[in-house]
Amino acid sequence: KVRFVTEAEASVHFCIHHTNLGTVLRPGTNFAVCDAGGSTVDTTLYSVISAKPVLKLKEERASACVQAGAIFVDFETEKFLRKTLANAGLSPDDVVEYTKAGVKDFEGFAKRAFKDDTTEQSIAVAHTRFNNSAIRARRGRITLSGSTVKGFFDVCVKEITGSVDQQINGLNVPYILLVGGFGDSPYIRSEFKKQYEPQGSRITITNDSTSKAVADGAVIWSTLSSVSSRAPRYSFGTTIALPFLANVHRRQYRIPYKNARGEQVVSGGWSQIVQKGVALDSEVVCRRPYVQLHTTPDPNLELFTADLLAYSGENTPEWARDPFGNLASGFQEACTIRANLQHLEGALVSAMGKHGSRYWTLQFDICIRFGGTELESYLEWEENVGIFDSYTPLETDNKK
Repeated sequence: KVRFVTEAEASVHFCIHHTNLGTVLRPGTNFAVCDAGGSTVDTTLYSVISAKPVLKLKEERASACVQAGAIFVDFETEKFLRKTLANAGLSPDDVVEYTKAGVKDFEGFAKRAFKDDTTEQSIAVAHTRFNNSAIRARRGRITLSGSTVKGFFDVCVKEITGSVDQQINGLNVPYILLVGGFGDSPYIRSEFKKQYEPQGSRITITNDSTSKAVADGAVIWSTLSSVSSRAPRYSFGTTIALPFLANVHRRQYRIPYKNARGEQVVSGGWSQIVQKGVALDSEVVCRRPYVQLHTTPDPNLELFTADLLAYSGENTPEWARDPFGNLASGFQEACTIRANLQHLEGALVSAMGKHGSRYWTLQFDICIRFGGTELESYLEWEENVGIFDSYTPLETDNKK
């Protein structure tokens, strides 16, 4: 069996293993994990449910992600070198060649060593015969002031700290774990300490390189702990038919149709099962009952499907689809749940509709739960006095 763990959770266990953090975590303690990688920086806020015998964590808020990783420092360096070399009168080919060489050297040495703006940095851009005093180039190396290099980093630091601020806003967060390859930067670590330690948040780092925090932490997580609660980044649900209100729906250009009960209804309504950003316990199943109407007692139920949608907005809209059947803004298809219900054929409940028409109802629940690092969805129904279910990991079309 393959189990998955988020990078943030793996990093938590790496830090606990390599520091004394595990000795100070108590139920109710909040802490943030800032995973600063090469491209993205993810920040997740946790609270401790229990520390012993097994560490159980709860996501207090949906994690935040910004495009402010280490590679963007390289981009700033590249822009600076290209402009500086071009203004020095070099040929276009030399500008391209020297810029490429300079960025590579900067990434391998100066970027990793940079601590503050008090120290100049020297980067190799060309052969040793290249000299140009106007741009402080001597023997193929350009000297950059500490304030210039600081500017390369600060573009990212502003984005990162803004994201962290948003996560910890309004809460007591005594610990911030800084991990990831970019988190190894002495300057990033220094800026975090200057920014957050005066606010009462201790920056937790390890002596070991955190670039392998995810790999090592995943192994530790697998044997030691579990997250008991998660906050989904989307709301999840499905579409339903709503009673037709002539004065309202005609103005919306929604065309009614008659269901098997003989009632006029309109399609495209939103039925929410899971709310975005609201923490859900990993052991709890969120379910909602639904009824499907049929004009025959023996419909073909061998391949029964239910479409699950994801909604990125913060509110709870009335409609998931517009009058023309298109997904409304903020909605996307999450998965299709499939189940074989052929044993229910002939066992549907009969009822009398309007004008004496007979119809049959199929009752089922759509269920969502957290399992590992992904939402799982399935159908549940009663069959011969027993309860059966189908299983589908969200964002796939597989059935178990």
